[in-house]
Amino acid sequence: MCCSSSPAGGARLRGTTGGMLLGFLRRRSQTVFLSILLVLVLGASSGRATTVVEMTFSEVVDGAELIAVGTVSAMEQIWDAERGMPFTDVTFSDVEVLKGTAGAAELTLRFLGGPAPNGLTLAVSGMPRFAMNDQAVVFSTGNGVYACPLVGWWQGLYRVVFDDERNVLVVTDHGQRSVVALDGVVGARDARVSSSPAAVALTLDEFKGLVAEELQ
Repeated sequence: MCCSSSPAGGARLRGTTGGMLLGFLRRRSQTVFLSILLVLVLGASSGRATTVVEMTFSEVVDGAELIAVGTVSAMEQIWDAERGMPFTDVTFSDVEVLKGTAGAAELTLRFLGGPAPNGLTLAVSGMPRFAMNDQAVVFSTGNGVYACPLVGWWQGLYRVVFDDERNVLVVTDHGQRSVVALDGVVGARDARVSSSPAAVALTLDEFKGLVAEELQ
């Protein structure tokens, strides 16, 4: 399989990979986890594995072709026979675009991973996971081209949850740690997160306002 890395931390999938990946799946146990496969999907032309580069919040905003808020309304597992790889399409409804153009009321992002025709499942380590009715702010680039259509993989995902005590929607990172602030100045900001139950997370409106500042 042939891949190339993108500046935003994506892995470009190119060429036909059918025999290689399907053969790999046939030799593994019921669920395939991406340790060896990282070399295949994220490997540079030298054959060495490529790690996801840590990015600041400002870099994630800058690297996104599309930034949108939405709610997961559909998930579909796809087998790409030409590439020989499984994908999962995640569709967001009630989309609010903060940067770029969605082109429709819904937004569908395609992620590498899912079941293969032989009954095995490709589970990609580090790939963001979603469930129906999840709300999120997604920072997308290379949708349909990269293995993960989010800037910096998990770094391009902020989850939106309802704070019962404050009666408001708030923002967490991909691991559901509260985003309590964006430190630094516009163009060089980084998200400060906390796993403390007492942490006061930014509201969704506050978060959207900070994204807007980055885009000015």
